Amino acid sequence: MSTLPVPGRCIWCRAFIPPENSRLTDASHVLPACLGNKHYVLPPGVVCRQCNNSYGVKLEPVLLEFAPLRMSAALLEVVDPRDGKLFRETVFGSTPIPDDPSDIIDVRICRQSATTLVVNLRRPVTIDHMATYTARRLRFLSRAVHKLLFETIALQIYVTGHAEQVDLFDSAFDPVREWVRRGEPQGSARPWLWQFPSQDLLQSWRVEPLHRVRGRALARARVFGNWFLTDLTSEHHSVLSSLAEGAPAPDIFCMADTIEPTDQGAIK
Repeated sequence: MSTLPVPGRCIWCRAFIPPENSRLTDASHVLPACLGNKHYVLPPGVVCRQCNNSYGVKLEPVLLEFAPLRMSAALLEVVDPRDGKLFRETVFGSTPIPDDPSDIIDVRICRQSATTLVVNLRRPVTIDHMATYTARRLRFLSRAVHKLLFETIALQIYVTGHAEQVDLFDSAFDPVREWVRRGEPQGSARPWLWQFPSQDLLQSWRVEPLHRVRGRALARARVFGNWFLTDLTSEHHSVLSSLAEGAPAPDIFCMADTIEPTDQGAIK
């Protein structure tokens, strides 16, 4: 496992950003700090201030409101290290979190329609929550998830160590760069896979090395029980067929302009 020197260029817009120039660059949280993240941080010289601030305003709020992630972080009582406050004091803005933490979280999440997820929580509190997403909202969520996964690879390359040396400035990553930065090409969301195995709800997150399959680069991470999988190099029109090569399962969904189950032949 080895790391590369901080590039002094933004991995998103490619602007030159000397690490010592605090006007142009600062530390960038791969996962928002409000989710308890104080360790998984990219140092100055990897992401420019302009891109970092833009994503913090446009993309991270959409990720934080993704119902399964919002529920998990609230029930696990994650704390923002900056101010010591809970991520949320209630579950879905209505039900208080029990004072006595439970070792068991009994939840079932299902797709009610192409744009609606239903969260049936039974322990430690009882809630039935419906989350409906517009196509526009799902596109911003897709950009947020691809941003998260691309930066988990950057974290390994420049901070924690990666088994192979990866050039994130390679043009092969331009499709995901354009999608996250500008939402290009317009017209439809870049697909990704989401999985929520209920037995996997842990107060931690896990990043995996870049996985190469026949010239494609796939990234996967788990955040409080939510698994996210993205293709970081395929052209926009090829991502769906790329993701369809994986094994389908009842709890794996393809997320794009709609939410589609993978076990019913919805993606091909």
